[in-house]
Amino acid sequence: MCIPISVVTKEAEGENLYNQGLSYYKEGSAFTPEGIDSLKKAIAIFNKVIDANHGFPDAYYMRGIASIQFLHFYSRPFNEEQERLFREALKDFEKVLQLDKDFYIAYAAMGNTYDRYGDFDEAVKYYDKALEKADEIKEKWGEDALAAIYFSRGRAYHRTLKHRSVQDYEKAYEYNPHSDSVLMHISTAYLQAGRWEEAYDMAKKSVKAIEEKERKALWDYRAYLTIAKCHIKFKNYNECVEDLRRGLEIAPFKDPDILLSIGKAYKLMGNMEKAVEYFNEAIKACDELIKHPNPLKPVYTVYNTRGLVLMEMGDYKKAIEDFERTVEIAPENYPHAHTHYKTDGLKNQGIAYTKMGDKDKAQELFAEALNKAERHGLEFAKDEIKEWI
Repeated sequence: MCIPISVVTKEAEGENLYNQGLSYYKEGSAFTPEGIDSLKKAIAIFNKVIDANHGFPDAYYMRGIASIQFLHFYSRPFNEEQERLFREALKDFEKVLQLDKDFYIAYAAMGNTYDRYGDFDEAVKYYDKALEKADEIKEKWGEDALAAIYFSRGRAYHRTLKHRSVQDYEKAYEYNPHSDSVLMHISTAYLQAGRWEEAYDMAKKSVKAIEEKERKALWDYRAYLTIAKCHIKFKNYNECVEDLRRGLEIAPFKDPDILLSIGKAYKLMGNMEKAVEYFNEAIKACDELIKHPNPLKPVYTVYNTRGLVLMEMGDYKKAIEDFERTVEIAPENYPHAHTHYKTDGLKNQGIAYTKMGDKDKAQELFAEALNKAERHGLEFAKDEIKEWI
């Protein structure tokens, strides 16, 4: 799950109840029952703090931060409760600024709220407003806070595959070179920009950071998918397989992307028997995820992955059917992770037709994919599609 980083306030002297709320928030997560319970307890405590002291901006801020953890545009369309949380969080951050006009991280929090809601342009406006006071934020909240805001703005740009995301990730890395979120995202952005040496370097650092974490996030395993792409680019196939197996060990479900990548590595090593074994396993994993969807991998992404597996196996007609299904059901305006699947499905159909020898149909699909990428301003996607035209 790709999420912006929220700046957390410090404990307040003499505010024991508020500090207890902070502790619950830090234990919270919207992805586990225990984590959800902690977030709800944090919100309940911040409510009590606000009831006792209407002039305490930190409590409004943290209540808003805790509330938006339940929002993510992947879950659209939102229900009434999620829409309410969106509105109430914005009100909390506005209240913070009414109480303390110098509470500049509240602007970044509003940016995070709009990002999670799916309004990326509006999110960038608020990140811009926060970063107008970068020096003040650094002085009061520290370099990690500044890194979080640069990362979050970069993430908003990355939602629509903008080249500008790289610049913000680099600034985030400058202020916090140890953040696994920064390392994972900058390595992916470098990869998409074709800056392979830098991508490889950052991917190695991101894997190291993930391995050193005691409490891993559900999506941390994807660092191994990124470094695998770099391993393949530099023909380090054995290392590729080893890292992907490590990723498979910590993944919260059997992600067919990992199995596909292992199969590709074996195929490139000339071991077709092992390649086919993993391709077949990937197809089984896709079939299972289509029957029993996982919130970390929406069904339209599964069809796309299965299409890629089938294409590796030379079954282009079936691959095209899966890519067509991807285009049919993927959201028009929202990406997943670092991919806009309606565009990617069209591009992949074009690749399949190219491999079948139907260049005219392929170019027709590449043109359609490019048109969609241009309409949505998907710069990295445009770069990739143009390589096939």
